[in-house]
Amino acid sequence: MAKNWNIQDSAQLYHLLQWGGEYFNINELGHLSVHPYRSQEPSIDLMDVIQDIQEKNLHFPCVIRFQDILHDRVKHLNECFKKTIKSYNYKGQYCGVYPIKVNQLREVVEEILDAGSKYHFGLEAGSKGELLTVLALNHDLKALTICNGYKDEEYLRLALMGRKLGRKVMIVIEKISELPLLLRVAEEMKVEPMIGLRAKLSSRGSGRWQNSGGDLAKFGLTVPEIMQAVAILKKHRKKRWLKLFHFHVGSQITDIRFIKESVREGARLYAKLYQMGFKLEYFDVGGGLGVDYDGSRSSNQSSMNYSLEEYVEDIVYNVQQICQEERVPEPHIVSESGRALVAHHSCLIIPVFGSIAIEDKSHQNQSSKSSKESVVKDLEYLFKDLKTENALSIFHDAQTKKIEALDKFKLGILSLEDRAHAENLYWKICQKILELLPKIEHLPEDLIELKTKMSHQYLANFSLFQSAPDHWAFDQLFPIVPVHRLKEKPEEDSTIVDITCDSDGKINRFIDSEDS
Repeated sequence: MAKNWNIQDSAQLYHLLQWGGEYFNINELGHLSVHPYRSQEPSIDLMDVIQDIQEKNLHFPCVIRFQDILHDRVKHLNECFKKTIKSYNYKGQYCGVYPIKVNQLREVVEEILDAGSKYHFGLEAGSKGELLTVLALNHDLKALTICNGYKDEEYLRLALMGRKLGRKVMIVIEKISELPLLLRVAEEMKVEPMIGLRAKLSSRGSGRWQNSGGDLAKFGLTVPEIMQAVAILKKHRKKRWLKLFHFHVGSQITDIRFIKESVREGARLYAKLYQMGFKLEYFDVGGGLGVDYDGSRSSNQSSMNYSLEEYVEDIVYNVQQICQEERVPEPHIVSESGRALVAHHSCLIIPVFGSIAIEDKSHQNQSSKSSKESVVKDLEYLFKDLKTENALSIFHDAQTKKIEALDKFKLGILSLEDRAHAENLYWKICQKILELLPKIEHLPEDLIELKTKMSHQYLANFSLFQSAPDHWAFDQLFPIVPVHRLKEKPEEDSTIVDITCDSDGKINRFIDSEDS
């Protein structure tokens, strides 16, 4: 252990303070600690939790959830809107909803509702199954229930049953064919629905889910379709039923500029509809509030270049400005943040039980008989001639000779012993190059790739496809950090491989200086 290494060095190495959102830190024992209220105390030593799990004979991997972090996230979001609305003297209120598709665990949804009860925080459903859950859990008559997704008659009847129960169930029209169906079912059930229109804005988000918005988005009404929808409502004398204007330009929006643009376009549409005689009350900006997974505070796909405070301020300011320009009332603001509420509250604990090294040092130290084969002699010469100045060219030559040795073996020219000798020399050259890397000022791409390939593989008891599928499917970066020994300096680069028989079951991309 290096004498000058401390927990501050570990925090910097793993970018803990950047992505941790004040919820994670390192204590004096060198253990990862959790701070549910973003303050020094109370704090939870993760090693104490792990020890308790082991004493109860529970098995790893496991997910540890911190309900108090959920509580704090809901409070922080609502208080931020409340403070900003007050400072701008904004006339409307904030009415947040949580989209349960983000995490449907009962414990999570109930904690969010409990934390949001004083704010009348609501829920969003995108399917019949989710709507059944929402109606069963959301009993607050002042909280919104937002119904998104494509809707058939059964879905609409279920939503209207919620209206009969006195709930604020908002049925958001995603495609024009849903509106005549809703009018017919509402007439049959003798229920007055609360209707929202989802616009397909020309403004798009940024990041991996940017195609959720834009002209070719899957969901929402184009401007001509919005005009058609309001004409239908006028024809049936149901203008008073239209209560909400909604748009959604994507999840995990990485660049604040796209949030500003979409809010301004949406606010202008809201104002024009209000001027047409539709007394809209709610302005729903959808989801998109990001999570800074890599701590870089940038527009990278795994980050965001804005804070919660900036996000809230840009929404409130731009809606207010447009409303004042158009001389229409300032609506209640609705957001459907999910990821930003739940991402910090859980962590996956996986045990490492072994490692695999590319090179086998025991073989390298074995004495070998002198070989007369030219390819072996060439590799011996390359190994002896290797130095910092020629590391890249020696590496390229060694690659060529390794391929040559394989070709000769296939043709029966090279013996098995000589092939083994050649491969052993190749790995010795690679290992020596790795030792020289700290002396090379600007690392060529090939040597960076070599460093990655030569890193140890840590065997971990988990399945990537079950526990972290987004890393495999979307190249999503997740913060990864040891839970203990953080007072010690890490000595090896490594990747993490799971115990499945699939070669894709590995984590080989991490938060590093290039990401931040």
